Amino acid sequence: MKKYTKIDNIMKKILVIGANGFLGLHLMDLNNKIKTQDKEFTLIASDLEKSHLRTEAPFYRIDITDSKNLIKIFHEVEPDVTILTASMTDVDQCEINKQLATKINVEGTNNVIKACEQVDSKLVFMSTDFVFDGTKEGGMYKETDAPNPLNHYATTKYKAELLILNSELNYLICRTAVLYGWNSWKLNFITWILNQLKNDNQLSIVTDQINSPTYIENLAEIILKLVEKKATGIYHTAGDCALSRYEMALEIVETFNHNPKLIQPTSNLKQKALRPKNVSLNISKLKSLMRSEVEILNLSQGLRRMKQIKKNHLF
Repeated sequence: MKKYTKIDNIMKKILVIGANGFLGLHLMDLNNKIKTQDKEFTLIASDLEKSHLRTEAPFYRIDITDSKNLIKIFHEVEPDVTILTASMTDVDQCEINKQLATKINVEGTNNVIKACEQVDSKLVFMSTDFVFDGTKEGGMYKETDAPNPLNHYATTKYKAELLILNSELNYLICRTAVLYGWNSWKLNFITWILNQLKNDNQLSIVTDQINSPTYIENLAEIILKLVEKKATGIYHTAGDCALSRYEMALEIVETFNHNPKLIQPTSNLKQKALRPKNVSLNISKLKSLMRSEVEILNLSQGLRRMKQIKKNHLF
């Protein structure tokens, strides 16, 4: 394990747990792009491995289900802020292997909470729109709306939220949805559709599952800005839109100039875990805090940014 090098005490230390994952990687990349003179903090990477990391930042191997080692590393690093992005996120796999999902998403989060308490670290926790049941009428879900998870994945994330809410921690809970962007080792909903369209495969996409898709680079920017602003409590950190999966697919077709006849609507997609119908997120609270400092993108804007950098990726 690479040993931690003492960093200027003026700069706050932010430990990213799950730095080798989709969001964690973009947090580390964005941190590298920020000029040193503009930074109030430095990021430290941690995960089970670092195969995708493109940074020279200090790295620690952390398994959030191993409480003893976790606390040992926390005492060594003494992070001012901990960003927990590591979790089991495959909704259907969580339904199939409930015990593992609970171990990682609930027990693992509880271990991180205890470690944060010991070193007085603020916890930034990534949660999901799926904590809601999708039955709200007349608008998008606000932070004050009552969660009611429908599947095991959502249940584990809500239980983790409750553990944080009932702790003594200084915390920030960020609920987000349908993360997308280029990723060379794992497909997300958007890149999966692009892959299928590239091969001229016809797709049946559901019309009755509505979310607020979130561009991964934009989310990383939002999170670091929230940390900079010392935001606390619960924030909905999602894209500035509400679209069905079918509508998302049509936007992809339009932006990347594919054949729209390849996209067929359906309301009968067989999935292991029950999905909520409409869990679009109200981001008014986030917009009020961000003002003009960070633009919160809708899907069309995010897709256009993806198209601009397409040549740098494998898709």
